[in-house]
Amino acid sequence: MQKKSILFVYVNFSSFVKSDCEILSSFANVTKYQFKPGKGIVKTGYSLFIQFLYLLINIWRYDNVFIWFSDYHSLLPVLFAKITGKRSIIVIGGYEVARIKSLNYGALCSKIRGFFCITAIKSATLNLTVSGYVDRKLRYIAPRSNRKMIYNCVDIQPFSTSITAKEKLILTVGLVENDRTFYLKGIDTFIELAKHLPHYRFLIIGMDEKKLKKQLKSVPCNLTILGRVPHDQLESYYLRSEYYFQLSRSESFGVSVAEAMFYGCIPVVTNEGGLPEVVGTTGFIVKRDALYISNLISSNIQNNSDFNKEISSRSINLFSREKRAEKIKQQF
Repeated sequence: MQKKSILFVYVNFSSFVKSDCEILSSFANVTKYQFKPGKGIVKTGYSLFIQFLYLLINIWRYDNVFIWFSDYHSLLPVLFAKITGKRSIIVIGGYEVARIKSLNYGALCSKIRGFFCITAIKSATLNLTVSGYVDRKLRYIAPRSNRKMIYNCVDIQPFSTSITAKEKLILTVGLVENDRTFYLKGIDTFIELAKHLPHYRFLIIGMDEKKLKKQLKSVPCNLTILGRVPHDQLESYYLRSEYYFQLSRSESFGVSVAEAMFYGCIPVVTNEGGLPEVVGTTGFIVKRDALYISNLISSNIQNNSDFNKEISSRSINLFSREKRAEKIKQQF
């Protein structure tokens, strides 16, 4: 039987986008198309024109179009697929249904961007939401859209060391390069918390210190900041950390949380978006209050290998790449 052909449209080839591309490549012929938006209307318009020409010439080669995120880059592929009788699938990662005006975060903060996003969603054959939270938001925003919830996944590989006793280390991971992501990821609360728990070491991975000098004027001595770390090198940090914190103000799923749980970190998250779904009953869902959280951590004595294994099992059972691959394949 001849393999299906899929046009895979994306903007950034992040770890979860790469994972889906590899899943699709396991049973279909996949052609990648990277949309490269520029700053401003002119540059974005040029990228859309190039995409239009590509689709005009090549759409006939594909049976399906698979798009990560709904944004400027998703509308033309969906419309070309619809006109030519092809199937189109968009993965809804959460930015599409977010609107935090104070931080100018979310596609819906812009009328033009929101139009591209929602029109593509309504026109797509299927929208794959990455969490129940995103699914509920999409149902409210575009109630007639066709959608299915499939949890995002972590590319879980067997690790070299077994889960053993953890260090008094609290970790958070995220790409934090500007004021907006600094507050979105709750780094301000994380830094304040380090001051309340001097007997713990705190570690932030993924922060650009040079770009955030103003926010980092009073960093406590028990806090260490690292820049980007290659994904395959995060294992050693996860294995050592007793807790993993995600104190976000908006989070559609929480890939880093699921990764940390796989390595037995106790997750502590805010009650935002899809984070409570990821953690379940294996961690703590907290309000964004440093003193409250510090008291909670100080009183917690549930740190043993059996509990760590229970946390890891939840990640494996719900968020493994195999689980997502099985469900994605069923859509074709």
